[in-house]
Amino acid sequence: MLLRRLDDYQSWQVQFSGSSVLIDPWLTEHPISGAFDRRHPAGFTTHGDLVRENADIAAVLLCTSVNDHLRPDTLRLLGDVPVHSNLKAAKAARAAGSPATHVRAPGETFEITCREGGTLRVTSTKCGLPLGYIATGWVIEAVDASGVDRGRLWIEPHQPTVDVAREVAARGPVDVAVLPTQSVLAVVLPVTAGPTRSAAATRACGARALVPTATDPRRDMKWWQKALYFVSGGDARTVNELNGAAELIHLRTGDWLDVRSGR
Repeated sequence: MLLRRLDDYQSWQVQFSGSSVLIDPWLTEHPISGAFDRRHPAGFTTHGDLVRENADIAAVLLCTSVNDHLRPDTLRLLGDVPVHSNLKAAKAARAAGSPATHVRAPGETFEITCREGGTLRVTSTKCGLPLGYIATGWVIEAVDASGVDRGRLWIEPHQPTVDVAREVAARGPVDVAVLPTQSVLAVVLPVTAGPTRSAAATRACGARALVPTATDPRRDMKWWQKALYFVSGGDARTVNELNGAAELIHLRTGDWLDVRSGR
């Protein structure tokens, strides 16, 4: 199973046996605006890139309905690709034009049949509070046609918790955890966890590697937006918090990572 970083923020692709799942895809130049601004620099993966690669996009996973995760223009380009999410995000995806939306509650598992055999087994996981009311994470497991486990990752871009990490570990060994390494506080609301909580969750789920997501969130914000968002932590502090329990692997835009081997 392969993990690819689609942009320098928080869009991801998981590929196995000829099929792919996209997590929070943002495949156009259309910028994010509103409570905060974000723009794509050059080099991000576009919908056209996926078409040229003849990618079989089997599903989209949304972590929340907030507009830096759910991009209506991207969902329209993806047409009838099934979208899986919590209830609020599913309603927003349908309003954006996605005809095949599926509501997944925390703990629910479903399977995606891959083009070249085998399956991707996907489980919705609970996000920590306060974002737990509107957000979710995902465990993705690759299983080949013989039933052999070929990799397992957990992605939680907001609030990973030790309790959920232990539930994830109970499903089997985790190869990679995709978690935030920068803590974001919106006025007084904790949006993303930082090094301490993400490192603790990485240890609790037994992941061999932590891959940072939701990186550099203030980069394109206006001055007044930056005044509302306090950001702390980062990769260096996360390495200290991990204290050798797992490797931190920072992927650049377009990088692929073999989840099982860590290369």
